Amino acid sequence: MVRATSKRRGASQIPVPDPHYLSPKSYLPPQRRQAILDLVVQRGQVDVADLSELFGVSRVTIRKDLDHLAGQNLITRSRGGAGSALNQSIEASFYVRALQNREQKSRIARAALSLLVPGETIILDAGTTVVELSNRISNAAELTIVTPALNIATQLGSLPGVELYILGGRLDPDTISNVGPIAEMQLQDVRAHKVFLGVHVIDPQGDLADPIREHACLKRAMVRAARQVILLADSSKWGVRSAKAKVVALSACQTVITDTGLDDRHRRAMEAEGIEVIVT
Repeated sequence: MVRATSKRRGASQIPVPDPHYLSPKSYLPPQRRQAILDLVVQRGQVDVADLSELFGVSRVTIRKDLDHLAGQNLITRSRGGAGSALNQSIEASFYVRALQNREQKSRIARAALSLLVPGETIILDAGTTVVELSNRISNAAELTIVTPALNIATQLGSLPGVELYILGGRLDPDTISNVGPIAEMQLQDVRAHKVFLGVHVIDPQGDLADPIREHACLKRAMVRAARQVILLADSSKWGVRSAKAKVVALSACQTVITDTGLDDRHRRAMEAEGIEVIVT
């Protein structure tokens, strides 16, 4: 694992900066960059002057934000602004998926944030709903974070209250994360309090499943490395047959956070297994 170090600051609790309910002028830099990227995906083109007014920061700051996103091949820089890189980088497809069921993912992430405890070691999986959670982690989090996700690492690695470790391996551009046996091996030495797990689907048999075997294997390694498994999954994930590789049975999760669209029969089945179900 690669360690991203930063100077810690004392904190008694984790603030809850919610980019969907705060004024844009109150955003932290990672929240502002995510919001800028969302605007680029939605509009196709953004202007430095407009962004400066929206977020209440200087044009120099906005240009630095755009350069940061362009450096990750998530946008393309243009004269006075930026445009979409959807036709130039497969990475941008991640952010298109992030816009799907965005409100449900936002509510799930807010509920997950309340489960963070200062001083804990947590694993953050790669995935759009887990990224929603990472968007809300602030300077005062006082957490040790292990993740294979490069976008999460870039976002959180510089926060003074976070000690971050990046799992190695082969870069999967579709999830912007490292996968493979190197990452799985490194997790053998990790003892985490919690893992916040994303999932491709939950099949009709009640198994977490993924279409790519490497992803499924890495998720299993995360589950083994954590005392508590917290699944973040919107209701559209249930009952889908498209994935081929089993991750774990749903019963391996201690907590599931989902949205109000979940069918009651799925909720009752999980509760019968002793799973805590948090519906947002």
